[in-house]
Amino acid sequence: MANINVLKGMTSEEKKYIGDRLSQFNKDQAPPGYKSYRLDVDLVLKDENDKVMGGLIGVIYRFCLFIDTLWIEESLRGQGHGKALVIDAERIAREENCLFIHLDTFSFQAPDFYESLGFKSFGVLDGYPGDLKRYYMKKELI
Repeated sequence: MANINVLKGMTSEEKKYIGDRLSQFNKDQAPPGYKSYRLDVDLVLKDENDKVMGGLIGVIYRFCLFIDTLWIEESLRGQGHGKALVIDAERIAREENCLFIHLDTFSFQAPDFYESLGFKSFGVLDGYPGDLKRYYMKKELI
C-alpha cells in the first residue's frame, strides 16, 4: 500500500480537481439519457438607489433546486419580499422541470416561514448549543 498523507489545506487547483473528479463520478452513475447540468439561481433585491436589500442564492442540479441562502434586510422583513424571492425561484425551478426544492434552516431563522410556503421538514439535526435545531426541508413540485 502506498504511503498516503493527510494534509490540512489545499490550493484552489486541488479543490477544482477534487470537485471535477466527483462531478465526473456522478455523471458516470446517472441513468441513461440523463442530462447533467448546473444552473445558478441568483435573485437580488435592490432599492431605488441600487443598494442590495436582500437576495436568494440557489442552484439547480439533478432535477432539484437547492436554496443555499435567503436574506432580507431587517427593516424589510415581514413585507413579503422573502416570499416573492422564493416564489420567483420556484417559478424558475418549474421552468427547468425540477421535481422539488430543498434547503436547510436553523430554528432561529425561518422554518415557520418556509412551512407557510409549502415546505415540509424531512429531517432535524439537534444537539447544537442553546437547544438550536437545523431543519432540512423540501417542497415537492410535481
